[in-house]
Amino acid sequence: MKNIFELIKRHFVFILFGILFIFSAVVLFSSNRYQRAAFLQQSSDWVGSIFEWRDELQRYLRLKEINDQLALENATLRAQMPDNFFVIDTTVLSKNDTLRMQRYAYRNARVINASVNRESNYLTLDRGIVGGIRPNMGVISNGSVVGVVTSVSDHFSVVLPILNSKFQESVKMKGSGDFGLIAWPPGSDPAYADVKDIPKHVQVNIGDTVLTTGFGSHFPNDLLIGYVSQLNDQPEENFHRIKIQLSTDFRKLSYVQVVSDIFKGQQDSLMKQQQEHDGVDDSH
Repeated sequence: MKNIFELIKRHFVFILFGILFIFSAVVLFSSNRYQRAAFLQQSSDWVGSIFEWRDELQRYLRLKEINDQLALENATLRAQMPDNFFVIDTTVLSKNDTLRMQRYAYRNARVINASVNRESNYLTLDRGIVGGIRPNMGVISNGSVVGVVTSVSDHFSVVLPILNSKFQESVKMKGSGDFGLIAWPPGSDPAYADVKDIPKHVQVNIGDTVLTTGFGSHFPNDLLIGYVSQLNDQPEENFHRIKIQLSTDFRKLSYVQVVSDIFKGQQDSLMKQQQEHDGVDDSH
């Protein structure tokens, strides 16, 4: 104990300086929005860099698996090339090119950190503002839904995946076209999710396909989400209890595509004008 007091006495000035420095930093970042925002953004980059270094080692250990996945993705892309399709009526398409305007743009990104076993799971991508990524963009992998971008820094972005209770997206049954909502119970199996709000008069069978509706600006229409694996209906309820097996294997995610809706600004502007118009009408 005596030695401890001697040590404190000998380095009292340095210890006092450290305490005052930490106190000043806490006051600075808690009282000034600009400094707090700058610190948070810088810390996001630091954490992202650490995740990236760790992921480099993991990727080296998984080179064979990653190469197999890239080969599969290349084969999928080649199958979608125009030369693989027979155009029956070229005259209609050649008359007016404006009938085929591109709506969605895609940017590649790599998953450098992911959680699947927590109650609130997130993904980190190695692409951010500099790479054209913005909040609310959809994220897919091999044509299947992964999640939605929630926040970005200059070089990294965070994704809210299906495996998070906050994720909600409208879905539809491929056969009937009836709409529902996908939800993941916190802490449940990362290979499965629930589909809610499908009425019982709609016929649902094991193995049925669940797709995106394209209603929002996150995802195009008819992207794959999963397949019906269980029906746990209750007699007193008016809606199906549907469990689906997700088509995305979140335990093996390495590369994804970030989807941006080119017409989103135009759509949002039109909606805002309509809301303002309705407000004027209500005032009369």
